[in-house]
Amino acid sequence: MCARGDRDLRGKTEDLAPDNEKSPSRLAQFFDLLCAGALFLLAIAGSMLIPKTYTGRIWMYGTDLALLFSAMLNLLRIQNASMLGVKMFSITANFALSALFISLMVSIGMSRTISHAEVPGVTALLLIETAFSVRRRR
Repeated sequence: MCARGDRDLRGKTEDLAPDNEKSPSRLAQFFDLLCAGALFLLAIAGSMLIPKTYTGRIWMYGTDLALLFSAMLNLLRIQNASMLGVKMFSITANFALSALFISLMVSIGMSRTISHAEVPGVTALLLIETAFSVRRRR
């Protein structure tokens, strides 16, 4: 279906992104992809390393699944930058999991947070992904 024969409803270029939207720098895009990939791998590794004898393992597994879905949404956002719905779901997932991990660090205290280095590490990755998700393209 075409509006006019010259542009096929897509604007001046052949891509689906709006004409006034420019792509981020290659370094920022690489760093965004690196953080999302690290979240993805940490979620998979974390779910495989849950002790079988731990009674609360279902909660740890649920957190790892939420982290995995957030990482997948971030990877989709990177691949499909022009899709507003994917971006909004990615922002929501990043904010929700950042709040979860920050409240976890507050609830377990400073000494236990430091002894479990993966918690502040994942929190930092989530906050970085949140910043990448909410930034405006120039």
